[in-house]
Amino acid sequence: MSGSPNPRTVFTSVFVLVLFVLTGLRVNGWRLSSWNNWQVFQSGQASSSPEDAIYSMIDAERAGDTKAYLDSFTGSMRNDLLQVIKENSESKFASYLTRNATFQGVAIRVIDRPSTTDAQVRVEYVYGDRNEVQNLYLKRGGERWRVCQMAGAERQATPFVFGSRVTD
Repeated sequence: MSGSPNPRTVFTSVFVLVLFVLTGLRVNGWRLSSWNNWQVFQSGQASSSPEDAIYSMIDAERAGDTKAYLDSFTGSMRNDLLQVIKENSESKFASYLTRNATFQGVAIRVIDRPSTTDAQVRVEYVYGDRNEVQNLYLKRGGERWRVCQMAGAERQATPFVFGSRVTD
């Protein structure tokens, strides 16, 4: 046999190794950034739009990730959440977040953007028996959008239960 390895074997070995590394990184929460802003690796993607910030907040809420959820807020809202965590515990707050994220769908729409650093977003949460609409006010600090104020949620009745069969 010759001393040089087969190029196909080398390619296959490198491909499998890269696949294992990427799988390991993905399992541990790392992601490759999107194609339109290609960077090497990201663990906490900056929210480039108000909608991205809301989706990140919702993902953190569903996962019970208190640090990521807290990072979605700024100003007095962030301070209030820190106080709640301090008075109770981080684990109780995490379980509260996951219990609160029982909605089946969400719709997000920017309804006002008075400047490049301020936005008002209307979020509609879809539950099985109702919808809730809430206005959130966001501020941009650096590369991230963060929630600085939330209005109370308005409950809206639906003509039929979400997921039910609609007949004539």
